[in-house]
Order: sequence, then structure tokens, then C-alpha cells
Amino acid sequence: MHTPSRFGIRRRSRLSSNVHGYVALLLHAHIPYVRHHKAEITLEERWFFEAVVDSYLPLIEMMDRLLEEGVPFALTLSLSPPLLAMLEDTGLQKRLRKHLASLCELSQREVIRLWGHADFGPTARLYADHYHRLLALYDRLRGDLIGKFRSLRSSGCLELITCAATHAFLPLVKNDAALRAQLEAAVQEFRRHFGSAPAGIWLPECGYTPAVEPHLQALGLRYFVVDAHAFAASGASTSYPLRTPNGACAYARDLEAGAQVWSAESGYPSDPDYREYYRDIGFDLGHSGGAEWEYLKPYVLPDGARIHTGFKYHRVTGKGDAKAPYHPALAAQKAQQHAEHFVASRVAQLRRCAEQQPQPPVIVCPYDAELFGHWWHEGHQWLEAVLRGLAAARCETATLGGYAAAYAPTTAATLPESSWGRGGFAEVWLQPRSQWVHPLLHAAEDRLVLAAHKHRKPELLSGLQVRALNQAARELMLAQSSDWTFILDAETVTSYAVKRIETHLASFHKLLDTVDNDKAEITDRELSELVLTLERQTPFLPEAHYRLFQPASSISFFPDTSERSFPAPSQPDTLRPLRVLMLAWEYPPRVIGGLARAVRDLSVQLAASSLEIHVVTCLTPECSSYELLDGVHIHRVDVFSSAEPLHFLDWVFQMNLAFSDTVQRLSVQGQQFDIIHAHDWLVYYAAKECKMVLHLPLLATIHATESGRNLGKLDTPAQKRIHALEHKLAHEADHLVVCSPYMLQEVMHLFHTPFHKMTHIPNGVMPFRVPDAHGSAVNPELSRVLSVPHGDAARPIIAFLGRLVYEKGVHLLLSAMQHVHKEYPMAQLVIAGTGPELEALQLSAAPLGDSVHFTGFLDEWDKSLLLHHAELCVFPSLYEPFGLVALEAMASGTPLIVSDTGGLSDIVDHGFNGYKVPAGDADLLAWQIVQLLQNPAAASELAAQALATIHDNFGWEQIGSSTVILYTKLIAHEQSSGIIPHQKEIIK
Repeated sequence: MHTPSRFGIRRRSRLSSNVHGYVALLLHAHIPYVRHHKAEITLEERWFFEAVVDSYLPLIEMMDRLLEEGVPFALTLSLSPPLLAMLEDTGLQKRLRKHLASLCELSQREVIRLWGHADFGPTARLYADHYHRLLALYDRLRGDLIGKFRSLRSSGCLELITCAATHAFLPLVKNDAALRAQLEAAVQEFRRHFGSAPAGIWLPECGYTPAVEPHLQALGLRYFVVDAHAFAASGASTSYPLRTPNGACAYARDLEAGAQVWSAESGYPSDPDYREYYRDIGFDLGHSGGAEWEYLKPYVLPDGARIHTGFKYHRVTGKGDAKAPYHPALAAQKAQQHAEHFVASRVAQLRRCAEQQPQPPVIVCPYDAELFGHWWHEGHQWLEAVLRGLAAARCETATLGGYAAAYAPTTAATLPESSWGRGGFAEVWLQPRSQWVHPLLHAAEDRLVLAAHKHRKPELLSGLQVRALNQAARELMLAQSSDWTFILDAETVTSYAVKRIETHLASFHKLLDTVDNDKAEITDRELSELVLTLERQTPFLPEAHYRLFQPASSISFFPDTSERSFPAPSQPDTLRPLRVLMLAWEYPPRVIGGLARAVRDLSVQLAASSLEIHVVTCLTPECSSYELLDGVHIHRVDVFSSAEPLHFLDWVFQMNLAFSDTVQRLSVQGQQFDIIHAHDWLVYYAAKECKMVLHLPLLATIHATESGRNLGKLDTPAQKRIHALEHKLAHEADHLVVCSPYMLQEVMHLFHTPFHKMTHIPNGVMPFRVPDAHGSAVNPELSRVLSVPHGDAARPIIAFLGRLVYEKGVHLLLSAMQHVHKEYPMAQLVIAGTGPELEALQLSAAPLGDSVHFTGFLDEWDKSLLLHHAELCVFPSLYEPFGLVALEAMASGTPLIVSDTGGLSDIVDHGFNGYKVPAGDADLLAWQIVQLLQNPAAASELAAQALATIHDNFGWEQIGSSTVILYTKLIAHEQSSGIIPHQKEIIK
């Protein structure tokens, strides 16, 4: 097998001393930020979907194949922040999967429609295979393309670099601070996604200006690419990089290699045997309406607008509208021939260059990643053949960073402003149709730079004002995207481009008006709604701060954002571990819901990671007031009780008083803590008191919300009071943890919490322990059910575990069972749990006779027995912020059906590791249960994939690590802000 070198240059020992040179292939992946908050799919979102399906997934597939076969290759891939933001977006991931499933559906219908068609039938079958294969790949990746790129980078074959924050054409940015902001925000995002700073950058549109030099140096961006004509003034060869005045490595785009791919007249993609892009059934079918249009209608836009579907059956042929049928085999043959020509051209070119210099030359070949597969259907076949051909020839592939590290440039030169656009500079982005844009952008830059200078100290502003300024920075950067002026030049969807520019700038000015004008006619509530709306519409650049736009003298550069934000926390005793005060109203054996298990498992993991964890919780009769269990210090508090039963909210208040007294007692005894971690609203009073008295940072985990539990209705005074306490906790906490992307959006909406104040850390699950084969259930009802031999197909067990409350949807499961019994009359439903709905559910279950079993609460042993024996677990929740019990079922290897709602929707990928049904649909739930009971092989495959999901995403070790990092940052940030004394005071 081939092994990559430490520099990312592929060397084989028998050739390393006689290598002619290197070919550096760079693919630039970028799509403008076109995420829309509307429910229906838009034309612009389809740009993103098509890029992923046509270009990025096939690229991943190609690289995996080469690695599997041991073919040595090296590629450089630039990923723009807008593209990364959309790849990360869970909503877009779901819609993308739906798009892929739609392509699979249409491909199957196309195979039937074109059955027996000599010219088009084989192509239709190829499309069906292609899209089903990509859907399988997407599901294996669980939609996480970013994670896959990280993995490919770790193989040594792929180098990842960044691009400007919103792909702005940098030579036309007016202010030095705005130029720096585009670059620093990009580095921040890259580090957030990949854990380290990028070594190089793709300058958008290859647009270079000497003004970027000091910023590249300060941010550690060591190399970039310019167009070949930028080297002309120095007289240097484009086959060797130059050293710029600030020490960066500047590569030149090779014109010959570029023309062979890019030229519209002579480039490979114009060959008559390749697939024609513009002939698509989305435009060819159904012009007269009728059956053809009805056939096509589900696959175009919701308003009926025609679009490219991806199904194209004609080849380029030649100029004009007459097009011959496309023959994939002939096109593949041409791709191989063109690849061989490209390789031969590079070998000859490198031989000529190697005669002039002692060190190996490098031919830099940058292309848009979307060219391959999307615009040029055979592009990936060509690229793979090129990489295989180069591996067999005496020139090898190199990453740009690898070559720069191995052969640092020695020739210095000053480069002129340039780009790879028409005319070599700014003509494409600055011409009559777009000249109105730049004065508006420059005026906005000026205004934000002035505002950033005026508000040099964010701590003097309210949190809402800081959020408004941060969002203003995002709006300006989004307006600066070069994509909008490129569209104006191309005269394609110009109205959309104009709208984006005008909308972002209007939002920008409205935000600044509210901050800079004391007489602005807008209330804090209106400002909060405005900021929250914009943050939700564009969950983009979450770490971006308006201070990026301060003049260079006011703020320093921070190449490493993980180090710049927080100094190392000081500790009075450097030998002692980090001490965490955990507040939770339930902790095993006191278990009311999933919160107890989540707090226990997190605490045990943190203790195993050498933290000192002190949990303050409620006393239970069978436990002592203090014990050290699994490494966790547990302080159980007796809550005051009166002769008359207290209202629950009054009892909660008394509990908080008891918690506060216990913490004060611990402090008087000399116990010092570094951070408070509060769980849910029930401990709000104690959390606030401890934060104020101990001068400690407060981290709060919001496990669920009262609004969510009541499906958005807050009718009673108690519900409204709980909601108000949740809001206060969210406001009082220095940072919030939520367990799912769904909860993140819910908390943002309900409590107007800024995106940057929250971190998504999922709950986890402990490894499942298979019960002893000789063990029996303690619970008598469960013991009766399990008396039937395990695996008896005639009496399958369907299990539900959880609190018996309305939002868990158990009533829907009972309704579904009436239909299930028509197919499986002996099926047993076991409902494990207690709650206020028990009596009503027992009445609803009466018609089903003794096939429904209510076990009440199950301990860990009995729960494991039930999961081990069940053929199927069903969780039909109407509201579920996370769904810990679903993880437990997955960890047990039990097939799973859940409602497509909340955290359950994020955990389960339909058809991959479980099944999802729309919340509230009992009929579809019944049908899905029957489907899994009828297909045990499919159920087993789902269970196997579920186990893999648990291993990859929900292990406590990685969750604990994320939590420790968050603790450390919060402690250090509070200390650096002067809020926490470095030497903690003990309460007197």
C-alpha cells in the first residue's frame, strides 16, 4: 500500500530521486449562501443540492475508490465558509436526502418509461444505479460530508484550505479592516469545522491585491494562487512559486492545463460525445400538458417552474439545437483518451521545465469543483483517469501545502492586482450592470468600521446590542459575496442577485440604526425580534464578531481562535483537578425522567476524566445524605415538608433553599468550586444564588421546555410560571447546553437566546449489557410476558418505555395496535413507565385485552431484559427534545420506530438506522410496525446500523470531552473579564 509522506507529496522510493516534477490539482468548492427558511424548495437551494449530488458525493466516491485500491494521489480542496455552513445545516441535510430519494424515485420511473428504448433505455438504467449508489453513500455518511472530508484529510491524500468568508472579490473591498474581517472570519470557521487553522487560501476568483499580504501573514495563511499573468511582470516561470514581500508562497495557475479543461472552444468538455448539459427532461417533457406533465410535475419546483432534473439523454453533438442520443460508453472512452492526453501534456511540460531549474517544477491546475460531474458529467471519470495516469508516469501529484513545505520558494517578487476573470482583473465584478453595487458596499463598510471603533468595548453594550452589531457584520459580509455581481454580469437570475444585495444591506442599516441612534423608534422587544429573526434566517458564521471590523491598531490578529478567546484558567492549587458543582433535582435512584440518567452518566464520565464532581440533588429514603459513588460526590438534600401538601412550585422553591444551604455549608467547610452546572429550570433559584455568592460562571443545560411539553400552549398559571423560570435561567446562565439541533432552535425562538451563547452537546448512552441468560424479571407483569420463549415469532413483543404523559404519544401506539392485530393477533405490547396518563391509557387499552401489559416503572435490570426480548421498540412522541430512551433501544440492538419530531428526528435516519413516521399518524405507525415485523432481515440491518450510530456519535467519552472543553473556556473567559477573582473567596 502507498504511504503518504509527511509533506503530502507522493513519493515512491524508486522514483523519488528521479522525479520530473509535480502536478498540483486544486478543486475550489463553493456555492453562495442560499439557505432559505421557507418550507418549500427554491431554485437557489437546488443549486446546493445539485452541487452535492453531481459533484461532491461523486468526488468522495472517487477518492474512496483510489484509496481502497492503493493508487497514490494528492489533491487540494478549498471549501468556502458558505458551503460549509450549508453542509452543516441539519435542515438542509434532511432536504438534501429527500432530494436524493426523489432522484432515485424518478430514476426508477424513467427506467420503466424508457423500457425497450434502444438509445435512452441503457442511460436510464445507469442513472438509476448512479443515484441509488449516491443515496447509499449519503446514508453511510449520515449526511456528514464535512466529517468525511476530515477523514480523507487524515489519510494524507487530501489537503483542505479555506476561502474568504463570503467569497468576496477582495481587490474591490475598500477598507483594510473589512478585508481582514473576510479573511479572519474564514479562518475561524475553518478551525471550528476542522480543529486546526488552514495553511493556505483560495482567493475568491483568484483575485489578488497586495493589501491582503499582511493579513495572510498574521493569520498564518502561507500560500495562495494567482493567475499566470500576475507572474509576467517579474519574468518568472509559472512552474515555480514565488515568495511575496511578506513571505507567502504564491503559485501561478497554469494556462495550458487550464485551457485544456476550461476553453469553450477546444476544452475537453466541449467534445461532441460528452453529455449535453442543457437538454433535460425538465424542459423536454410535457409541453402540451396531459399525462407527461403530470408525470414530470412532482420533480420540478412547487410553483410548476421548469428546472433541470438531472436526467439528460443527449450528447453535445455540435452547435445548434439538433442533438444526437447520448452513449455513456462512448463518453467514458473519450474521458479516458482525454485523461491520457492531459497526462502526456503534463509529463512533456514538466520535462521541459525540469531542464531549466535544479528543483522539481510544479504545474498548478485549479478548477471549480462543480465543473466535475455537474457541468461536465464525465468530469470525475476524467479526473480519476488523470490521477491513475499520473501515478503511473514519472510525474506525481502534490498538495500545494506539501510542495511549499518541501520546496520553499527562494525567488522574491511583488505581484500586481489580478484575477482569473475576463480581462484579468475586475471587469466581471465591476461593469455597467453592477457598478451601482460597490458604492453601497463601501458606504456600509465605512459605517461598520466606524461603529466598531466607537464600540471598542463590547462589555459596555447590552447583550442585545452586541448581537445586533454581530448580525450587522454578517449581513454586510453576505452582501459582499462576489456571486451576486457575477450573476449580474452573466444576466441569469439577476432579480434574485439584486434582491440579496438590497435585503442584506437594508437589514445591515436597520441593525446599526438601532445601536447608533438613541432616538431610533424601536423598542428592545422589537430589536430582539429583529435580531432573532435574522439570526434564524442565516445561522452562519456563529463565531463572527463585529470587532473584526475594528481598525488594526484596535484589535490584534488571532491565527488560533481556540487560544485567542480564553487564557488558561488560573487555579489556586495547580495540583488539584477542576471542581464542578452540579445541581439537579433528580439523580439515581431518584428517577422521574431521562434527566436523572443523563446527569448521572455525564457525572461519572467527568469523574473518570479526573474532574472532581459534586452533585447536589434531592434525598431519597434508601440513600444516605452523602456518598462517593462511581467517583462522584453526591450530596442528597432533605427538602422541607409541612403538614399540608405543598403546591409543586412551592416545593421547588423550598428545594432550592435547601440546595443553597447545602452549597453554603460545603463552602464554609472549605470546598471550592470552579464552575456551576445547572440542569433545567427546577434549580434556577439555587443556580442564580450560587453564581452571585461564589462568583462562578454558570453553565445551564436545558433538557426540555414547558412550551414544548405542552405543544406550544401555556394555559395554566403554573405553565406560565415554569416558562418564565426557564427564560430567567437562559438569561442568567453564561452559556447554555442543548441536547439536539431541534432544541437549539426551540431555545433560540422561545427565549431569544443568541446562537453564540449555546452549544449542542448530545446526551449519550452507556454500552448495553446483555442480561444473564438465567436471570429473570423482578417485575411480575414483565416476568409473565417474558415467560414466552425469546424469539417466538408467533408472539412478537413491541415495547414502549417512558413517562406516561400525553406528549409521549402512547395513545397513538394503542390505536395503531388495533391495526397491527389484524396481521399479528398475538403481538404483545409492553408499556413500561408511570405517569399521570396511566389510568386513561389503561381504559384505552381495554379493547385489546391481555395483549397489552402495563409494567409500571422498571429498574435497570428489568429494562435491559425487556429491550433484549423485544422485537421492536416504538416511541411515537408528539414532543421529544432529545429521546434518550431511543438511544438505549439502539444500543441494545433493538429495531426502532419513532416519530419524526424533535430530537428523535435528529437521532434516527429513516431507512438507515430506524424508521420515522409523521408525529400523530397512527395509521402510518401501524403500517410501519407491520412492515418491520414482516421483514426481520431488514429490521436486523436497521439495528446493526443503529449500533454503529451509537458508537460513532453518542459515546460518553466524546461527550465528556466536549463538556470539559466548554467548562475550561467559560472559566477562563470569566477570569479574563475580571468577573471572577482568581482566588476564590469562601463564604463567611
